[in-house]
Amino acid sequence: MDEIVVTGIGIISSCGIGKEAFWQSCLRGRTGIAPIESFDTKAYPSHLGAEARDFIPKDFMPPLKYRRMSRVSRLAVAASIEALNDAALPVSSQSAASVGVVIGTGYGSTSQTDDFFVGMLKEGPEGANPSLFPDTVPNAPASQVSIYHSFKGPNTTFSHNEVSGEQALAYACRLLQEDRAEVLLAGSADELSAVLFHSYAALRALSPQGPQEEGMRPFDRRRNGRVLGEGAGILVLEKKTRARERGVRIYGSLVAYASTGGPSPINHYEAGAVQMSRAMANVLRTAGVSPSQVDYICAAANSTRELDRAEALAIGKVFEKTSRAIPISSLKGHIGDFCGSAALRTAAILLAMRDGQIPPTLGLKTPELDLGYIMDKPRETHIQYALLNGFSFGGSNVCLLFKNEN
Repeated sequence: MDEIVVTGIGIISSCGIGKEAFWQSCLRGRTGIAPIESFDTKAYPSHLGAEARDFIPKDFMPPLKYRRMSRVSRLAVAASIEALNDAALPVSSQSAASVGVVIGTGYGSTSQTDDFFVGMLKEGPEGANPSLFPDTVPNAPASQVSIYHSFKGPNTTFSHNEVSGEQALAYACRLLQEDRAEVLLAGSADELSAVLFHSYAALRALSPQGPQEEGMRPFDRRRNGRVLGEGAGILVLEKKTRARERGVRIYGSLVAYASTGGPSPINHYEAGAVQMSRAMANVLRTAGVSPSQVDYICAAANSTRELDRAEALAIGKVFEKTSRAIPISSLKGHIGDFCGSAALRTAAILLAMRDGQIPPTLGLKTPELDLGYIMDKPRETHIQYALLNGFSFGGSNVCLLFKNEN
């Protein structure tokens, strides 16, 4: 079977606009986390967020286009423009039918959804702004990407909590394997909004100010909750044969994916890590790759006590018999935690393969368990296989395995 490869990367993030700015921040330990500026947090014990402050829509598209989009759609469209340029992929009216879009988003445009329904509740049907309604559905970002580029291929959205982006990438791979499209723009996007921040704060899921300093500390003993972020990552996926014919750069291939589920409460992660371990073991078995062949694990760890410990236990179970400590890092100290982070973390894997450098885990100083964490600075190493972990509250798990094609 022809391999599915990534030929373009588009990134809009809190720590860099464009893949190179994002990647340099990852390597140099520059975080996008700072006091939130887009809304007032005085009433809350938490005040930090990873906002994409340097994102200016008019740098990517004309006002007539982006004025009709929500913020999350603007993020996704801008990332798609970057990805297409990076892939040197011209799309004509003849080829548009063979190009599709698959995007994962946890919540879509929460800000415009909130504005729409608040208007309705305050003033009745007459108070609901009809121009806001199209963006109240999660599939708006994927639709806006297709509309902007006039794509006519498959268009699919996954809204599956913290594995939304991982599911989107896996499904895009399957569509290409089944010849249902020639090229797919696949990725993930989410925004940081006041209503989303309020919801997480009400669940006491955010890192608060107090005895422990507010912040992101994946895998650290001092972790006390997540810091929310936002951003978009879009990848151009196509078959390896087609990419070779086009003569373009190949970042790497998506060689296998696996998903599992467990009976975890909606607001909790799997405590025993059984299904997390199974997802990792399954993706390796599907690819015919042994644990000892994996050179890097890009972790899902988000500074919550439940997830970080469970993921560390799962990694220990799957990789316990290897002769070396597999390098592990989490990027959420750079970009914050949001359901649509998968494509950004995938981009980091592909760029790590390209440059032979693994980014560190910001905020990690005192690990709880003894694993191969990358902590203070990047590690130079050749990466042949890299594992992306996606674990969500509610018990959903998706793992993807990438291979260096260079």
